Amino acid sequence: RRSPRATGACGPPPRMTHSRPSSHEHTSSFPVGSRVSYTCVEGALKIPGRSETVECLPGARWSKLPEPCGRSCASPPSLRFAALSTEDERTNFFPVGTNVSYVCRPGYENISESFPTSSCLENLTWSEPAELCRSEYPCPI
Repeated sequence: RRSPRATGACGPPPRMTHSRPSSHEHTSSFPVGSRVSYTCVEGALKIPGRSETVECLPGARWSKLPEPCGRSCASPPSLRFAALSTEDERTNFFPVGTNVSYVCRPGYENISESFPTSSCLENLTWSEPAELCRSEYPCPI
């Protein structure tokens, strides 16, 4: 019995931390030119802009594929007194350690030098943003 390498075939596709091959679970030999796509495991999200496909290249080796999925916080919390910055509003992947910043909403003024921020924590929740915006129209007591 010849080894898969001798026939110019790749062995099982590379293992990933947050994704797994979507099919071919039990296939161990792939001819050159075969493509295998990955899907995210539970609790992981597709990283925007990353490919999720590997290809068996001549020489019986798999093409390089950066991890296509990762752990991400859900969308940042929405605040009564501040809105997400335009840049962070366009993002849809928030790995652990990501910081987002807010700008005070109309009708609120910034009461410090800095803006409210929130971080994606290790347990995939967001840190509590500081209330750095004060209503320009305080309610009479």
